[in-house]
Amino acid sequence: MLPTRFFFRGYSKQLLHQVNIQVASLSCSRTGVIQRVQADRQFCSNAPTDNQIYHGVLSPQIRAVKVFSLVTSIGGIVAQPILLDQANKIGGTPMIVAVCGIAGFFTFVTPFLLHLITKRYVIDLHYDVLNKEYTATTITFLLQRQTTKFKLEDVVVPEVPGMFTTFIVGNKSLFVDPTLFPDPTHYIKIMGYDKPIDFKFEEARQGSESESKK
Repeated sequence: MLPTRFFFRGYSKQLLHQVNIQVASLSCSRTGVIQRVQADRQFCSNAPTDNQIYHGVLSPQIRAVKVFSLVTSIGGIVAQPILLDQANKIGGTPMIVAVCGIAGFFTFVTPFLLHLITKRYVIDLHYDVLNKEYTATTITFLLQRQTTKFKLEDVVVPEVPGMFTTFIVGNKSLFVDPTLFPDPTHYIKIMGYDKPIDFKFEEARQGSESESKK
């Protein structure tokens, strides 16, 4: 009986030892899973919510052209007294008028015309996932970055697009190239292509009825 008793006692100790090992391993794995979940939550909380969804490839060229235009304008203003003096010596008043017209066009008119075109070009477009808000970046007359924040309900797409105008936000016209969107979903949402098409049949019917009553 004694060997049998010692056998069962030893077997029970071994079995209890294995159970303790399994419990310890499960506890460690559970702790690892909890730590991993906490790390994932911390990573998600620290992850950036403002994502760049668009970048205009013509941004360097636009900056270079505007810099050149501003430099030539400043040079024209500085050189204008000398040009007027030389024009007065050469041809008098008619020459002064001609020089003022040509110099004034390249000094003042060209930069403003260039700004009217380039101020609509979006160089960057970001999307805030939390606030569901877009931020469009354009270049000002003095080469400063100007941001325009808007949501989808603020966008107005003109029925007849103007020159260098893709959509309008408030009183500001913006131009983007649809081929430069890595994810075209944002362009589709901004332009309202995901909404049902309104053929305005009801307005046409009401107009025809009013004309028939007359």
